[in-house]
Amino acid sequence: MKIILLGANGRTGREVLSRALDAGDSVTALVRSKDRLADVTHSRLKVHVGNVCDPDALKEILPGHDVVISTLGPRMPTKAACVIYSKSATAIVKAMKEVGVNRLLVTSTALLFPSDKLIDRILGFIARQNSRYAGMMEETISASNLEWTIARLGFLNDKSSTEYRLTEGTLPDGGSSISRAAVAHFLLTEVRQSSYVNKILGVSR
Repeated sequence: MKIILLGANGRTGREVLSRALDAGDSVTALVRSKDRLADVTHSRLKVHVGNVCDPDALKEILPGHDVVISTLGPRMPTKAACVIYSKSATAIVKAMKEVGVNRLLVTSTALLFPSDKLIDRILGFIARQNSRYAGMMEETISASNLEWTIARLGFLNDKSSTEYRLTEGTLPDGGSSISRAAVAHFLLTEVRQSSYVNKILGVSR
């Protein structure tokens, strides 16, 4: 499999990168500067410097690839950080349509699922910019004619477990967190099986 990986330098992205290379995939990562991923070398890894919100930068590297995986997301729940969701989605969809690469998998936030729980409402208020721009990202992707899968995630952790559960329209019952290793395992499984094309999934432990 030939994968374009966006967000490769983040903790979840690095999990995807490591597992994809271990599985024999070829990965092309688009990063913001040369020092990103400088510690990772592999014969099947290509690292390009560019802006993930620039469709022209994406069009340069897309030809010949099978799928785009995006684990892009903000480090802080501020407007300036969260806008990466919507801006990157616009660029990704535009570039993929023009080049003819159709398969797209992205990670999003479980805060977009409706909830009557007080804690979820509090979290939703604190991270309202996260939800707003993640929602805009999902709208852009869902309105495209691409073969997309959106994985809405709860709290991420660094546990080693790769086990996960899936539910359409909500997080699995009792699930609020998931390991980055499990997220990577799901994304790479879905890349091969395409079991949830044009689906929005809740993914948790």
